[in-house]
Amino acid sequence: MENARERLRTVRILATLTDTDLDRLAPRLTWRPVQAREEVVTHLDTGGVVYFAIEGTFSAKLESAVGRKVAIRQLQAGSHFGEIAALSSTPRSLAITAETDGLLAECPADALIELIHSNGSFAVAIATHLALTVVSLTDRVFELAALEVRFRIYAELLRLAAHGEQTAEGILVRNAPTHDVIAATTGTQREAVTREMRFLASEGVLRQEKRELLILDSERLRDQLHRRAGATTSEATDWRL
Repeated sequence: MENARERLRTVRILATLTDTDLDRLAPRLTWRPVQAREEVVTHLDTGGVVYFAIEGTFSAKLESAVGRKVAIRQLQAGSHFGEIAALSSTPRSLAITAETDGLLAECPADALIELIHSNGSFAVAIATHLALTVVSLTDRVFELAALEVRFRIYAELLRLAAHGEQTAEGILVRNAPTHDVIAATTGTQREAVTREMRFLASEGVLRQEKRELLILDSERLRDQLHRRAGATTSEATDWRL
């Protein structure tokens, strides 16, 4: 039980729960190891499970009938997903795929709802997360409609930087998404992402070695994007300032 409690504490949305809450929740969870490229959630599935990501990286995406993939966001260990379908009793709005091997804790919808009713701090945490998701998606829609590809890529790099590790040289993003994934996230083609990343490398803004991305000058990205897009909520919620 203590091991389960410590693992669950790594999930940000569960940070407000007491030991008693966690010990009550843990027996209701199903622990699920996953492998890289495994589809965890299928688009339009009607399951009511909420997932806590204990280990691994996951991607949320959609695919059109003709095979065009759109990446919505990347989820790291400590994240959660599936609560919208669980709370609204609607089909899954996204497909979730494991990018790496990982471990999930599957939580039944009724267990989540019981926690919301019994723990006000947890209810606020759930509501806050949903509100921030709406804010982030609103800005992404704006970027797709109003910005050229170059600046959409800059915005995505700044979002990656927000979860990176500060080093003496710059911000290190480990296990960075591939150019294909960045292209799917920004509504463009892989070739456009590769071309822009090479340009930024030549300008000394970043350096990439396989899946490790070192952003050397995030301030330049932020300044150029701000000049083009104007002030957006993402500056406060998504970008590393």
